[in-house]
Amino acid sequence: MTPERQLKRNLRSLTISVAAAGIAVAILVTAIYHTVRRDQMALAARQLEHHDLAFEYLSSIGYGGFIHHFKNWVIRPAEVQYRDAAIASVDRALTLLDRMEQELVAVGITLAPTAQRETLQAYRKMIDVVSEMNAEGADIAETDRTVRISDSSALAEIGALRSALATAMTEQQVRLEDRNLLLYLLPFGLVALTSLIVMALIRQRAQLRFDHDSARIDEMEKFTQIAVHDLRAPLRQITALAEFAREDLDQPDIDMRAAVANHLETILDRADKLDEVVLAIFRYITVEGASQEVSEVDLHALVQSIARTHLPEGASLTMEGEFPTVRAQRVELEIILRNLISNAVKHHPEKRPQIVVRHTRDKRRHCFEVQDDGPGIEEKFAEKVFEMFWSLNARDLPGDVAGVGLALVRRIILKWGTDLSLRNATPNGAVFRFTMPSL
Repeated sequence: MTPERQLKRNLRSLTISVAAAGIAVAILVTAIYHTVRRDQMALAARQLEHHDLAFEYLSSIGYGGFIHHFKNWVIRPAEVQYRDAAIASVDRALTLLDRMEQELVAVGITLAPTAQRETLQAYRKMIDVVSEMNAEGADIAETDRTVRISDSSALAEIGALRSALATAMTEQQVRLEDRNLLLYLLPFGLVALTSLIVMALIRQRAQLRFDHDSARIDEMEKFTQIAVHDLRAPLRQITALAEFAREDLDQPDIDMRAAVANHLETILDRADKLDEVVLAIFRYITVEGASQEVSEVDLHALVQSIARTHLPEGASLTMEGEFPTVRAQRVELEIILRNLISNAVKHHPEKRPQIVVRHTRDKRRHCFEVQDDGPGIEEKFAEKVFEMFWSLNARDLPGDVAGVGLALVRRIILKWGTDLSLRNATPNGAVFRFTMPSL
């Protein structure tokens, strides 16, 4: 992957991480808020239920409850409704006491209401004793002395249970608040983790940018050295030819007109060569400034147009594949195909190559192959052919600047972050293969 694409991917990762963290924090805070609110309401409901049960139990044995009806039954033996009410109240109090014991166990209180149960059961038996003494004609004072029961242990137990229940409720509230605090710390933890990830991505991005800039500086230094060498060669020739022409002007024994005309012709040829070098260098340097506009490109029409322009008489081009209309950067794709097709013509021994252009695609990429029937390229030169100003045929092609076209092709494809390869065809020729991202 090229540094440019790695930088773009790194920026996308950075943006996605921040956005995902923001969404996650928002969702987490909302979920925590609803969870905390729900649990607090549930705890409040449970504690209120315990309070209501305790209040109902105390009401069943207090004023208007069992003790009230029992005392009235003792002093009003003729009114049997007090006896029935006392029996109903004590039975209800025992039932509520059983429920209370279950609730106490549920909240972790192991203190059993034994004294209260025993006291209530004793009072239940005294109801029948009052009935028997009333039937025997005992007076109220005697009956009251007989049925009197000490409830001090039961009252002490009630106080202990009330204190234990209050302590248990306080502990429940503290545990809930501690848990809620941890829950509220989760978003901050996520933010901290995201910050670390973002810092790591920023640091990686800075390193990638540094590596990219370093690679670009190295590339430009190497390119400048080569360019200066190739620019100075025709300049030296022009200078030398001008010197030859001046020397010939001083020689009386030669045809001055013919000699100077020959030198001038060569100077013009070298000047044209220099102009081609300058233009080639400009194209190579400004490839990143080529039009990046994405448009609908008819691949079939594009290849046919290049073939009509760059194939000489006797050459042919065959297309294999579907070659649909695609969304692509037309200028860069045209540069690549034009250079590969022109390269096949340039290096064919008879300048009449039989070229095959293939196209396939998958969901993410378009794959192109340009195959010719020329001499092919030795494996040891498979990488060097893509270097700037390097050519198998050195500089023997008039008006041509060697080693620029394929360097330009590689630079564009590397900028895309896709693949470029070269292999020899069977029985002869070369196959250039490259991929283009689907846009």
